[in-house]
Amino acid sequence: MSTLIAVQALLSTISGVLMSQMSFVGKVGISLIYREYGLFRLWWKTALLLFALQLALIFILWLVRRISGRRLSVAIILFFLLVALTGAYFTYIDFTTTSHRLMKANFHVGGYLTWVAWLLTCFYFLVACTRSTRASTTTDDTYMQEAKQKKDQPPTD
Repeated sequence: MSTLIAVQALLSTISGVLMSQMSFVGKVGISLIYREYGLFRLWWKTALLLFALQLALIFILWLVRRISGRRLSVAIILFFLLVALTGAYFTYIDFTTTSHRLMKANFHVGGYLTWVAWLLTCFYFLVACTRSTRASTTTDDTYMQEAKQKKDQPPTD
């Protein structure tokens, strides 16, 4: 999990840097009209926001995996995977049909990279759920075999 967090920190930093490299029109728009988006002008603020969102996602998926069963965990992870794919699609629509198309390619790549990082987290937890289930099944099978062997042995009185 520490590797996932480190990768998310790196991807958030790269995405923050890319999103801060918006076009001149974007910088003027944020300075004059859309002041609430001012954090996108500074790469480190953007990176911190994106990293906080990724950490929240990691925590939610970790908690789901710890508390619920395998089927429910996989269903919830697949739901978050669908959210990421939907978010990426709407980001694409937004970047191609609204005034955000003027924001420069680096800004767009930073936005898409955010969704790629989200997908990476979901895939990580999908693989972790599958592996933990296989490991617990193997342990259960071993336990059952040992119990059967003890049952088949004659008592030693």
